[in-house]
Amino acid sequence: MLRGIYSAASGMFSLERKQEALADNLANAQTPGYKKDDTTLRAFPKLLLERINDFEGSGQINIPGQNVQIGELVNGVYAQERIPSFTQGALVQTDNPLDVAINDQEIPAQDVNGRQVKPSAFFAVQLADGTVGYTRNGKWDLDSNGYLVTSEGYRVLGPNQQPIQLTDSMSKGDLLIDQKGQIVAYPNDPTRTRVVGEIGIAVANNPYELQRAGSNVYTADNPLGFVQGGANPNVSLQQGFIEQSNVDSGQTMTDMMVAVRGYEANQKVLNVYDQSLQQLYSVGKING
Repeated sequence: MLRGIYSAASGMFSLERKQEALADNLANAQTPGYKKDDTTLRAFPKLLLERINDFEGSGQINIPGQNVQIGELVNGVYAQERIPSFTQGALVQTDNPLDVAINDQEIPAQDVNGRQVKPSAFFAVQLADGTVGYTRNGKWDLDSNGYLVTSEGYRVLGPNQQPIQLTDSMSKGDLLIDQKGQIVAYPNDPTRTRVVGEIGIAVANNPYELQRAGSNVYTADNPLGFVQGGANPNVSLQQGFIEQSNVDSGQTMTDMMVAVRGYEANQKVLNVYDQSLQQLYSVGKING
């Protein structure tokens, strides 16, 4: 009977963790470049149950019976991990000169440890501790010192892994960001047109090795390689566009309701076991 209690309890714990991941996804449905997390549920190792037949024989000699298989028993499930989905979100036009979206859908999948994995491209940013982070959030602005920064305040890095600073007192409308990531000042004035910077684009061949660092940023144990000057023709930038999150709000809400129903079902199972134990206690209670 206690096995059933453990199985129901493990189901409740697992669904609670899955619900947390779904809630995080839904809360970031409007966050530019956000990648949803999928929660995988795994069963605990199966147990093979056997019983032993009654002793066989006659007289003073007893011969043990043969083992008879009853079947397999699964002691519940557990939420193994959150797996991010790096599928590209929809690109929405904003016409803001400092809104930039990555388009990397044309990158072919690669074989990683025997399975096909699609590489993903990221913007490189400088975190508060000076380390390099990676994000798909291309909603940027210029700070008071002329640095190109994300909406979280992280400085956008160039391919030389240095922050991009625009020293001239130019406005956002004076900037053009081409598909290769070059930042061109005064594109409509031939006498003043010049390249003032380049956006660093890092490509993760296996993005599942990245770790979430909060604020829609990932970190890597080993620095990612940068793409320079359109070296990877399958990666391009689109100025005036924002990549939306890849969260499907309707599907996420449906999954949350399914998780709640599963949680309630496990609660009912626990209530049945609790009532059975109470009855067993009442029957076996010794009255004084």
